[in-house]
Amino acid sequence: MRGERLLLLPGLVFLGLFFAYPLWAILERSLASPEGLTLARYAKALTAPAYLEAWRNSLLFATASTLLAAFGGVFVAYWTSGLPLRLKRFLLSLYAIPVSLSGLVVAFGFIVLLGRNGVVNQLLLALGLPRFDLYTWTGLLLVFPFYNVPLFALALMPLLESLGKELMEAARASGATPFQAWVRVLLPNLMPGILAGSAIVFAGMMGAFGTALALTGFAKNLLSLQIYSLVAESTFDLPQAAALAVVLMASTGVGLYLMALWERRWRR
Repeated sequence: MRGERLLLLPGLVFLGLFFAYPLWAILERSLASPEGLTLARYAKALTAPAYLEAWRNSLLFATASTLLAAFGGVFVAYWTSGLPLRLKRFLLSLYAIPVSLSGLVVAFGFIVLLGRNGVVNQLLLALGLPRFDLYTWTGLLLVFPFYNVPLFALALMPLLESLGKELMEAARASGATPFQAWVRVLLPNLMPGILAGSAIVFAGMMGAFGTALALTGFAKNLLSLQIYSLVAESTFDLPQAAALAVVLMASTGVGLYLMALWERRWRR
């Protein structure tokens, strides 16, 4: 038994060095001042209009991205689960590609496709149609499903493969319409998996950075971009950036906790 506990030591050391210590360093930097500990930076983070707007935008953007990913991911996963095994495996390998790509690579790919002089906009211009503006909130919400829908589908596939087809067949045999089978039978049973996938997407979107920076620079006020501006720009203020990082982590943690409570309710 003692030997088995020793096997946990490498994992504990890893968590201490690369999780606990960085968290402590960020927290200590956000509170430190020449006079001692201070909460002034947190007061500024929670009262300054620019920071409040960034916090609100991050929450709204993460929530909207999660809803889009959930909607698209459920249908992609359901459609994929009904395909022949060989085709299904091929598609699942394709779904893993966007998740592994760099955010900057994806951003520049969308700029080539949907940027002001991109292929699609050139075609729309030739047809006399209005061009699509990629550098807006709508554009950002269009780009991120490229990652999130395949990620959501991959998270949901094991659950769908284990019970999706059987549940739908049982519901249809009982006289339910396709809509009733989806709403009253399939979705309630998939809800724990949907919430688990939503938690993964929500956490990623709260900290969305590389793609948003490449597409819009600092034109869109997100908390992650505010933190970056305080670290890399002329407004260098590492302690304030640390305070904003703690606010971002706390907000993400609260959102994940609420989804975990909701998931526990559906498992009962």
